[in-house]
Formats: sequence, C-alpha cells, structure tokens
Amino acid sequence: MRIVLKNAAKAECFCSLFQHIKLFSDHINIMFERSRVYIQSMDSSRVSIFEIDLPATWFDTYELENPATIGISSSMLFKVLNTRDKAQEMCFMVQNEDPDKLEVHFTSDNKSVFDKHFELPLMELECDVMDIPVTDSQAELTLPSMNFANLIAQLRLFGETLEIKCDEEKIEMYSLSSELGKMTVDIDIDDLTEYSINEGESIKLSFSLTILQNICMYSKITKEIELKLTENFPLSLTYKLGEGGGRMSFYLAPKLQDD
Repeated sequence: MRIVLKNAAKAECFCSLFQHIKLFSDHINIMFERSRVYIQSMDSSRVSIFEIDLPATWFDTYELENPATIGISSSMLFKVLNTRDKAQEMCFMVQNEDPDKLEVHFTSDNKSVFDKHFELPLMELECDVMDIPVTDSQAELTLPSMNFANLIAQLRLFGETLEIKCDEEKIEMYSLSSELGKMTVDIDIDDLTEYSINEGESIKLSFSLTILQNICMYSKITKEIELKLTENFPLSLTYKLGEGGGRMSFYLAPKLQDD
C-alpha cells in the first residue's frame, strides 16, 4: 500500500481531520478500500458516530494491492501528523513484508525543510462497521461553520442541552438551566446558505451541547456545515472537504424530551 498527498491544501485538511478525533475515540480503524479511505467510530458514551470518507481520487497517488484495515492510536497518529511542515508532501505505506507497521514520510524539495520518517505500530481492533441508513430528512440547513460553532459555544454557557425548533418561517435554538438562565437564538432562514423543510412541517429536537461543541472543533476545516434533522433519528452534521467528494460526518442521537 502506498498513498501520497502532494496538494498542500488537502494535506493540511487531512492533518486537521485527526486533530480532535481523540475527543471521540482513542483508537480507530482506517479502512483502505479500492475506491476510498473510510473511517467510522462511536464515541465512548455511544451517543454519536463519526465517519470520514475520502475517495481514492482525493489523493495524488493511491496504490492498493488488496483492501486493508489498520488499527492505530488516534492521538499518536495526530502527534506524527502535527510534525509535518506545510511545504512537505505526505506518503503513507504498509509493506507486505512488515504489515504490522505504518510508515509515514514527510518530504519536500525545499532543502531548508528536513525530511521526516516514522514507523507506527498497528493494532488489531474490532471492526464492526455500522450501517447508517439513508433517510429522507424533514429539514436541511447549511450555514457558515464558524457561525454555528460560535452559537454552540455561547449556548453551552447556559446549559447542557440544545433545543432546536424548525418550521417554514424560522429556526429557533435555545438552552437553559435554573441556575444560569436561558439563551435563545432566532435564525432568519434568509440568512442561511440553504434551507428546506417539508411543507407544513414543524420539528422540535434536543441534543447534547457538549458533544456538539466537540463536533464544532472541526469548524475550521471547511467554510460551511450541513445539518439534517429528522424526528426520532440522529442529527446529521457534515463537513464537505472541498473538491473531490471527501466528507466528515457526525450522527448525534437526540435526547429524550419531557412531555
């Protein structure tokens, strides 16, 4: 297996994908399939699932004799990626004669930047990939990811639960607690990049602000975030990773609402 990333913007994005994964999972399986690189894991509280989907065409070189799955420490992988200079291209290799190690190489034509080489031990992890059903969402909205992250951080100051209401006229988000009071955010649908909701539909759902705040740690990897809401189903949040079809998605189970 040999995979190379030369595009500077994509290499930077790839490194950023692993920056906060330890907030969700200490160890991850990376699945190298013929058509893509795929990662899926569930957080320790079993409330959210994240997945990373990068098509083979997202990379400059994608050489794979056979599909392979490698288990690795998420924090150790980021420590390695964090040593990369922005001028360096990235190469990932697993040798047939030494399948228990992942080789990572950072190289550059710039002689003032020293090449770096790593060998990381791999581990065997359970590899139960969950089938995430495709559902017709009742409401979809797209907005600037930094704006959404700032709102979530502010709402978290007033409680642990996000209440979100959507109808054809507006979107309302709020959080409250008896000790701290209440914060409400009214979002005019004209201020969103995209918004759609089933005709006559009104939705009210609750989600963990703590986990949403962790998800929003990725707000800098792309300009916008896409949310899909459906009653009795997890909230879908997606960062689309530029051209080429790559994406990072999260699925957050709703909280039970008091009647």
